[in-house]
Amino acid sequence: MHGMVSTRQYRGNSGEDRRLERRVRLIDAARNVFAAKGFHASTVKSLCEAAGLTERYFYESFHSTEALFIAMHKQTSEHILDVLAAAIDACRGDADQKVRALLRAYFLDIQADPASARLFAVEAGFISPAAKEVCASWRQSFGLTLERVWGVSQHNSALRSAVVRSLLAMGADWMESGFSTPVEQLVDAGTSLALVLRQHQRKPI
Repeated sequence: MHGMVSTRQYRGNSGEDRRLERRVRLIDAARNVFAAKGFHASTVKSLCEAAGLTERYFYESFHSTEALFIAMHKQTSEHILDVLAAAIDACRGDADQKVRALLRAYFLDIQADPASARLFAVEAGFISPAAKEVCASWRQSFGLTLERVWGVSQHNSALRSAVVRSLLAMGADWMESGFSTPVEQLVDAGTSLALVLRQHQRKPI
């Protein structure tokens, strides 16, 4: 009928708004549940309980716990890239100093929430082929961010991947050590490692 809204309204919010809100609650809950229990020990029931939702609402947004994990991983990736971008923008130094700022921001983000960082950077690649693919996409974004700071274009994707994997492994080892190394020492080592991308550039951007 003419004049009717296309979505049902409830307490001032459309059904779609409420569905999106429930989706966000599930993703937020997943971050805590997966980090505490591990992916394979987490059930739809435990995820819904943490989100304060009944199980029927899980399947309106996700067809499996794997799908929820991938959505959570993508959201976390966006958050980390935003953190890195903010660190780069806030740095008034040269390219080397901006790379140091980027790495410092990444390592401090790990230190602030090690359980989530371990899930995101270490365990995610072993969950499923689809999750492994999402991890690879994140590593590529990380590497491309480094290259943009230096203004280089590295056409050797294998080299880019190796450098980023090494940086992430450095962060994982730091977590396992209980953050025993001062962060600036980690930044020094990470910057030396990341310099490989600039030293082996193919052509300027």
